[in-house]
Amino acid sequence: MIKYNIPYIIYGGLRFFERAEIKNALAYLRLMENTADSVAFERVVNFPTRGIGNATVEKVREFARKNQTNLFQAAISMASTLPTRATNALIGFTQLIEQMQDDTEHLDLSEKVAYLIKESGLVAHYSNDKTDKTGSKTANLEELIADAKQYNHEEDSDMNETMGYISRTSLDSSGNGNVPPTQNVQLMTVHSAKGLEFPYVFLAGLEEDLFPSRQSKDEPYLMDEERRLCYVGMTRAMKKLTISFAIKRFLHGQSIYAYPSRFLSEFPEKHLNQIKQKYGATAQNYQKDDVFNQDIEPQANGDLSIGRTVKHSKFGFGTVLNFEGDGESARVQVKFKTAGTKWLISAYANLEFL
Repeated sequence: MIKYNIPYIIYGGLRFFERAEIKNALAYLRLMENTADSVAFERVVNFPTRGIGNATVEKVREFARKNQTNLFQAAISMASTLPTRATNALIGFTQLIEQMQDDTEHLDLSEKVAYLIKESGLVAHYSNDKTDKTGSKTANLEELIADAKQYNHEEDSDMNETMGYISRTSLDSSGNGNVPPTQNVQLMTVHSAKGLEFPYVFLAGLEEDLFPSRQSKDEPYLMDEERRLCYVGMTRAMKKLTISFAIKRFLHGQSIYAYPSRFLSEFPEKHLNQIKQKYGATAQNYQKDDVFNQDIEPQANGDLSIGRTVKHSKFGFGTVLNFEGDGESARVQVKFKTAGTKWLISAYANLEFL
C-alpha cells in the first residue's frame, strides 16, 4: 500500500507507523541520522527509562534556547553542570547515540534498524512488557526490520537511503486526510469484519502456520474456530472474493517458504478460478538472501523452480525442494503438506503449477 501510494485505513486499529513502538524506533533512527532533530531527541532521551527526568530535560531545553543550539548539542555541553546522577545519565545517552552512529556507518538500512532496535534497549524493554501478552510490539519491531529491507532506495534517490526511508514513513504516518473514506482500501482482521459486507474482498495470507495458525494444529477446537473464521472472511464478499497465499514470506526476521492453507483444499473446485503464475515470476522472488534470510539460490528448469508451489492429484499441495535429470528420466522432489517429502518422475507426476 505504502509503496504504490494506495490510500488505506485500518478498521479499528492504528496504521503501522503510528504505533508507539515504531515511532520510538524511528525516533532513534532520525536522531542517529540528524542529531539536530530535537523532536526525536525528546521522544527517546528517556525511553527506555535511563534516569533522565523532566527537570533535567527542561534544563537542557533552557540551555539550548539561551545558546541557540539543538537539544543534543546542549546535552553534551551542559551535562557536567548537573547533579552526578543526571550527568552520568545524560552523557550515557549522548554517547549511546554517537556509538550507534559509528557502529552503523557502513551497514545497510535494515541492518542499521536491527542494530538500533537492540542496542537502544527497545527489544529488551518490550520483551519484558507484561501488558503485551501476545508479543505484538516485539513482532512489530521485527516487521519494521523487514519493511526496511524491502525499501527501494531508488524511489528517493535525491536523499541518502536512511533519509529516504524516514521520509517515506513520515508520509505514511500522516495518513490520507484528503482522500474520501469510500476511496480508501479498508484493512481489517477477519474478527473485525464480522457483520460487514463489501463488494470486493481480498482474503490474504491463507498459508499453513498463518491461517490456520501454528497454535491451532494440535487443538481440534481451535482449528474448527479458524475454519469458521475463514468462512466468515469469504462470505464478506458481495461480488468478488480474491484469495491469496505467499510462496515465500519474510516473517520473524527471516525468509521462510510458505505452504498453502489446508482450507484451500476444502473449497469446491467448481467455484475456484485459479490464477496460475507465469514462469519466471517465481524465480525473480528467490534471489539469494543476506544476513537476515535463508541462504537459498534460485534454480529453474522449465516450469520447475525450487520453492514453486504445486498440486498433485493424490498428494495435494506441496513445495518443490529439488529436481534432477532431463527428459523422461527427470525427477522432482516435493514436500507435500500431508504426504511428506517424495521424489516423483516428472513425466508421470502430472503436477499442477500454482
